[in-house]
Amino acid sequence: MKIYHVSDIHLGRKRLDGRLPDQDFVTAFRFIAKVAVQDKADIFLITGDLFDRPQVEPAQLQQAQVTLHFLKARGVRVIAVEGNHDKAFFHSNEQTWMQFLADEDLLIFLRPRFNAEGAVLEQLDSGTRSGTWVDIGGVRFIGAGYLGAATPAKVRQILDRLESGLPNVLLLHAGPEYFVGEGGGFSKDDLRAIEEKVCYLALGHIHKPMHHGDWACNPGSPENCELHEAAYEKDKNDAKVPRGYAVVEIDPTKPAKPLSIEVRSNPRRPVHRILLDCTPFGNKTKNGAEALIDAAVNAINQIKPANDAVIDLQLTGKLNLNRIALDQSLAATQIGSAAGVFAVALDTTHLNVGAGFATAGSVDIAGISRDQLERDAIRSLINDGNVWGLETERKNISDLFYDLKEAVRVKRTAEEIADQIATNPLVEAIRIAKSESGSAQPVVADESHEEPAS
Repeated sequence: MKIYHVSDIHLGRKRLDGRLPDQDFVTAFRFIAKVAVQDKADIFLITGDLFDRPQVEPAQLQQAQVTLHFLKARGVRVIAVEGNHDKAFFHSNEQTWMQFLADEDLLIFLRPRFNAEGAVLEQLDSGTRSGTWVDIGGVRFIGAGYLGAATPAKVRQILDRLESGLPNVLLLHAGPEYFVGEGGGFSKDDLRAIEEKVCYLALGHIHKPMHHGDWACNPGSPENCELHEAAYEKDKNDAKVPRGYAVVEIDPTKPAKPLSIEVRSNPRRPVHRILLDCTPFGNKTKNGAEALIDAAVNAINQIKPANDAVIDLQLTGKLNLNRIALDQSLAATQIGSAAGVFAVALDTTHLNVGAGFATAGSVDIAGISRDQLERDAIRSLINDGNVWGLETERKNISDLFYDLKEAVRVKRTAEEIADQIATNPLVEAIRIAKSESGSAQPVVADESHEEPAS
């Protein structure tokens, strides 16, 4: 059996305030679907986050329908689970757009149920189009999807219900616990337990390609949801790393592990990160902004990017923005136009700027960047506050607060910020911890020493 495995397609993702077209995501999705058909794939797996948010707009729904219709018409069966972006609330039982697509007979949608006794694994009901597992061609596909902070415990409950000796394929929207910012990740012990009963573990959630032995894989996201993800395409030695989709061969008569797993790359919009040291012109009192723009254009021209490329321009060094009037949005537009690229994003978080500067940038205090100063300040508040028993998550909680602060600074919409909160695994962990402890205290420290209002 030949299986094509994709994850984290994120149809409808908005980047750079809409300057990058969301068409990039459906283009990647359609490319992989066409290759799957040409390669005579039997099964097409989607391990979560088909959509970027649970409130799907008509354009993105149509994008999904067209590609899924294409696969169905050519005999490729699609099996999917939900990711954290596909549901508005983790514990909600309300119908999602994934269930809608299943009702339209465009995919097989799998997810487990849990009760006091543990996981409830039900065979797919062709009438209700709901269930946890389905047998196709001698292979059993089990949908776990996104399980939040309780991932390790709930996966083990699922394993307790699985039959041994079958070529089981488990679809799980999760990543390893060591990955930065990951809540509810799995450990090496969890992987060993899964390997005992699972032939292939199809992973998602982390946009970076990852292999776990020769039986588990996350192919990485087909398109860059954030510009920094372009770094996932190279290893520490600057060698190219395949990323986008996996091709898996399974022999149903050999249930121990797949015959082969190969991650392949799909075309995507090129992103180039360029570091620009602003120190040489950072104290100019005349034509300082123009000097910065000219230096940026020269740096871009040296790498000769394609016209459709995006430049992730990270400004470093010291820059006295009290003396240089720099409109970041306008500067990015001017640099992009002069360099002949599709778009430019300016990253000023690593700048040290002149004292007294009161707008976006960094503060030069003993060479510490604004980014680090703000992170340290937030971490100090978290360390002093009540985190509902999640002491080991203090760093991740402070990182979440910093990310939300940055979202406000770059003027993301209220809907985008709400989505960022709702889909973060820590939010579910905090909700569970609060419900177990009965605590409703805020995370930040209370310095008033006043009695709470009754």
